[in-house]
Amino acid sequence: MTARGFCRAPLSFFARVAYPFFEIKVCEVKYLNIALFCGGESAERAVSLLSGAAVEAALGEMGHTVSKIDWRGEDTSPDFLSRFSAYDAVFLALHGGAGEDGRLAAALEKNGIFSYTGSPPATSALAADKEKAKRRVAAAGIPVARGTVVGAGTRAENAALPPFPLAAKPLCGGSSVGLCFFRTKKELSGLVFDESMLFESYLPGREYSVSFLCNEILPVVEICPDGGVYDYFHKYTPGVTKEVCPAKLTVERYEKLRDLARRAVDALGLRDFARVDFREDARGEPRFLEANAIPGMTKTSLLPLAARTAGLSFPEVCDRIARAAAARGKRAGEA
Repeated sequence: MTARGFCRAPLSFFARVAYPFFEIKVCEVKYLNIALFCGGESAERAVSLLSGAAVEAALGEMGHTVSKIDWRGEDTSPDFLSRFSAYDAVFLALHGGAGEDGRLAAALEKNGIFSYTGSPPATSALAADKEKAKRRVAAAGIPVARGTVVGAGTRAENAALPPFPLAAKPLCGGSSVGLCFFRTKKELSGLVFDESMLFESYLPGREYSVSFLCNEILPVVEICPDGGVYDYFHKYTPGVTKEVCPAKLTVERYEKLRDLARRAVDALGLRDFARVDFREDARGEPRFLEANAIPGMTKTSLLPLAARTAGLSFPEVCDRIARAAAARGKRAGEA
């Protein structure tokens, strides 16, 4: 099974790839000089370092020159960022915090650097806020889980919560950091969180992840964690979660998930690469959980798995993403 549109043979200097909401060109310079940002200052720092190491090796395998920066979020000054204008592309392998929510991208653009990977600042900020992202995709007709936001410092038991049991996760966090479950209101007694949390009615059905890469919706992955909970441990510990790709579904249900993912990507305005997660309700209907503007790129991550099923190696995935960013930078320089 090979994804439509992935090109193996050398192309002309720029290969056009049409997006539903903009158009990119894929830079076909033979080798690129790439700055790779990883690390960051969020709770997902450890995952970002793993993603950075994997991307560095993959881009090196494709012949590119890679300079890895362990960015801790401390510097977005012109003196620091301007040095990266000399690179063909800036690959952002940052998860959470300023690296994924658009703040770093905005700082790069302010310094005239548009050759960074991933979504533009406003889109990244929208995807990072799970409640705002849910409202946007719901407005596009995509089913979402019932939920409410409980602010930092607020007693959760006093909030207007949806029906139990509940799943709770940080409003702006990722990698399943801080994910927890509550069966009854009594379990919330006295609980006060130090960050805003999104509480949603627990969805008991099957869980899926659908990735997006350079205008392609990749094969659907079904996530089957041992114990039924896809938390941080089950996400990043090899062997404790079974990931089935392509998911074993009827053609109709399979294509429905791909269509929902495409509509979510379009509604949010995501670019280059992303991942959209769904879980079925008690009736078996998939509901949008969240979108990841910079999904994990580790050995156990879902986008690389989906790409392999579509016939793309991980180095080819990273190459595609970097070349899309390099082409944007070239166009911006010619404007």
